[in-house]
Parts: sequence; C-alpha cells; structure tokens
Amino acid sequence: MSALSQHPLATQAVGECAGALLEAGGVNPELLLISVTPPLAGALEDILGATKALLKPGVQIGVTSDRILTGSREVKGTTAISMCALWSSSRSPSEFAEVETQPGRPVVKGLRLAVAAEDASVVSTSISSEFEQLRDATGTLILLADSSIRNLDQILDGIAAVAPGIVVVGGSSGSSLHEGATRLCLDNNIYASGMVAALIPPEIVTRICVSKGHKPVGPALLATRVERNVIYELGGRPALEVVQEILSTLAAEKRAAARDALRIGLFVSPQWPDQQLSPEAIYCGVLGADKATGSVIVGQEVELGATVQFAVCNSNSATADLKSVLSGLPRVLASLVFSSRSRSADFFGASDHEAGLIAGALDPATVWGISCFECFGPLGSTSRVHDSAASLLLFADQTPSHLGVI
Repeated sequence: MSALSQHPLATQAVGECAGALLEAGGVNPELLLISVTPPLAGALEDILGATKALLKPGVQIGVTSDRILTGSREVKGTTAISMCALWSSSRSPSEFAEVETQPGRPVVKGLRLAVAAEDASVVSTSISSEFEQLRDATGTLILLADSSIRNLDQILDGIAAVAPGIVVVGGSSGSSLHEGATRLCLDNNIYASGMVAALIPPEIVTRICVSKGHKPVGPALLATRVERNVIYELGGRPALEVVQEILSTLAAEKRAAARDALRIGLFVSPQWPDQQLSPEAIYCGVLGADKATGSVIVGQEVELGATVQFAVCNSNSATADLKSVLSGLPRVLASLVFSSRSRSADFFGASDHEAGLIAGALDPATVWGISCFECFGPLGSTSRVHDSAASLLLFADQTPSHLGVI
C-alpha cells in the first residue's frame, strides 16, 4: 500500500504515512523514498528526522515535487507527503522486530553527487571525483537531480564511464526551474543542488520501462546537411519542404494540432555488446523553421548522416504508448514512476489520468511517483535523458531476491 497524506500539518502528515508503513511492514526497510509538495519544503528537516526515527530505514532519499503520484491519484497544488518503503525478501514484511544487516543480504547504498548546475567541463574533460564513488558498481541507480542542472546527458555519460554496469532511472525534480528551489534529501541531510541517489544491487532484479508517448509520422530520413541543431536538408531535399509534405498527408482537421505537437526523433544505434538490438529514438522539440533557407531548428544537435523521423506527442499518443508499455508486464511489488511534468492533467485533459492507467495495470498498492522536468531511463544499452516521457522502475515479485512495497 502506498502511503499518502494531505494533512496541512507536517507532524500529522508524517504520522499518517509512517503509521501506515509501520502497520503494514514494520521498521528497517532497505530503502525509504519521500516526496513532498512545495508547501512542506520548509518542514523537511523535521519530516526527515521523524521518519528516520520511526521507520529506521537503511537509506532514505527524498525530493520536493510539484506533482506526486500515489496509488491511482495525482496530487498537485496542495500540501502532501508521499512515502514508499521497500523491504528485502530476506525477512517477512510482517516481522516487526528490528533486523540487523545479515551477511549476504542485499544492501542498498545512498550517495550524494555534488555536481554543479553548469559543470559540463568537469564531465567532458575528465572523470569527476564525484563519480569515483560509483567506480565499477553494478545494479540500478535511482537518481534524483536538482532541476537547474542543464548538462544531464553529460553527467549520465560520466557515470557510464566509471560504471558501465549501472542502469540509471529517475529524474530532475523540484518546484521550479529556478536555482535553489529544489530540495533533495539523503538520510537526514538536505541539499539545494546536485544529486542524491540510491544504488540497488544487482541481486535485486529490476525492470525499467520508458513510455516516450510519441507517434511517428512520415518515413525515417537521413540528415544530409546540418549545422549543430539546424537541419537544412533531409534526404537531399530542403528540410522545411519535407516537414510540410509530411503534415499534408494528415487529415485536414489534425494538421494544426500535429504542427503544435511536432517533435523529431534522433535514432541512436545500440552499443556493444547489444549490437543485435534495434536502434531507438531519443525525441526533442521542433523549435521553428526558416523559410528563407528552408531549414528546421530542433532542440538538440544533429550529426551529419544521422537517421531522424518526425513524430507527434499529444494526449492520445501518450496514452496509447503508455498502455502498450504496461501491457503484459508481470505482477510487481513496487512501481516507481518518474513522469515528465508536461504529462499533467492539463495535457491529458483529466485528473489522475497517468496514475490511473499505471495503477490499473500494476495494482494501485504498488505505485509511487513524482513529476520531473526531465526523466532518466535506458536507451538501447545506455542511460539517457528523456523529455515528455515517463520512466517506470519495477520490482517483480517472482525474482530470487526482491523488495516489497507498502
């Protein structure tokens, strides 16, 4: 059961959430995740101290978030706390006594990465000492980032350089894009910048799914003339002419909406040792066009000769893609959701839409999530930043070593 409280007093809200967790699973979870909406950010120190004392988690990480997903509900614009506790299968969830860490028992590790918001040079020219604590680690890294960090792809590359066996999931969160608005938590410590993380060991088998929410339109094309993020020619033809031709194939009543929702997918070839995987696309926005040059301006640099494909991203495509991703998934004990902030009630046209779909497919008792400015998840054999997407970290209950969520 997910724990959510909307009580306006932090002490009462903590009591309601922690009480539910204690009643259902007891103390000493391996990992406790906490999300609070901005009105409670000033009470974080008291919240963390109380949960640490009451639940005694091995690792405690948390973040402020504009939108919280718990069960089949999404809470935004009001006071709320949501908690998710995960216990090792090495003991019964109903065991209430305190348990010491046993030899051979999977251990979740908490980490702090003090990466500056614009510290791209540190990542691109040398391996930052901050990443050394991950050297040769394996498993799944739940990564929560300050929303003002702009060089997230480079940071993920830096992590992959020291620990290629890690898969990253999570996102950049907070209450706004202004520096200092985010609050990140690790155990009892609160930070206004950088990143916090929980490293799930490989003994605990996880599955990560990314719902990108895009519907391709038109054929895949080669970028035959480009300059940074400006595409002049696609397949030897003016890029703007190609875009107009693609839009003209849509029904007249759908063209205006498609033009507003138009995005571009850049195909990334899989890397060794997964050469047999099919290429996947990373999507970014179509920012504008220049009629004089016939060019199209996109939100990411494009390499000469890259394969691209246009797509639309709207409520219908996002709903259809999420349903496709959720179909056929096994029963899970925990479903952690990192949803792009664009995927709100305004986008879908209904309250609790995304949480409802996930809870309906995976059981509402398992769902805990936050809204992210950008989310992290796998792309082929690498971890990348995904825009307008949702990343799901799932803990199945049919693995040799698993976690339970309450």
